[in-house]
Amino acid sequence: MTGTVLPRSHGFPIDHIAIAGPDTEAAVAWLRDKLGAAPYLTEPEPGQWYWSGALPVGDDSFVELLGPNPAFKGFNPINQIISTFEEPQLLFWYVATDDFDAFSKRAEMAGAPLERVETIDYERDGKRVDYTRGILGPGFESQRACVIEWRNRLDHGDVDRCTKISGFKLAHPKAATMNAVYRQLGIETVVETGPSAMSLTLEGPNGTLEISNPGQSFAGASAVLRMAALYAEYLLKRKAA
Repeated sequence: MTGTVLPRSHGFPIDHIAIAGPDTEAAVAWLRDKLGAAPYLTEPEPGQWYWSGALPVGDDSFVELLGPNPAFKGFNPINQIISTFEEPQLLFWYVATDDFDAFSKRAEMAGAPLERVETIDYERDGKRVDYTRGILGPGFESQRACVIEWRNRLDHGDVDRCTKISGFKLAHPKAATMNAVYRQLGIETVVETGPSAMSLTLEGPNGTLEISNPGQSFAGASAVLRMAALYAEYLLKRKAA
């Protein structure tokens, strides 16, 4: 146990990557129609704001289809953002580590302390789900990797595994800072310098699908103003309802 980043069979550092939209079932159907492969959909995790499905991309990685949990009634900024998406978009991505605590210490030394750390542990259908996750700070940037240590995860061995990742690109105005952190942490990807962008290329039975969009940001002084604006939108929608 060293807190290293675990390699994945497709050759990219992605443990999983989220494609988000205002409706989880619609996002699942959208990806199924685009690729010709069938994501699976489970019940929302207990107490969470989101509801997600997944499409395996190899034996050790997956694409997450993310949308709001209909049972969640509180405020969450990501819910407010994805409710405006006309089409599902890339939102965040994860690397996996063998030791979350050790990785956390390395991340702090690299100037990117882990934030929003949460441990999830529950049982479903007699199987245990147990993991710890967090995001590389400070703040949130879509291009900045999130981190997860899986201790027990659901095995959907009977699902279609015909989809593959064939491309993954990130761009950010402050790419040099992100790349310096990635080099220190052993995250093997290079962020290009330029306007905020992220793209993913998938191969499925229907052919090639490339998803590309700007990233989301809740970092720096502007994060407070953006959070306030999203909360005001939430209050207006709740009042209108």
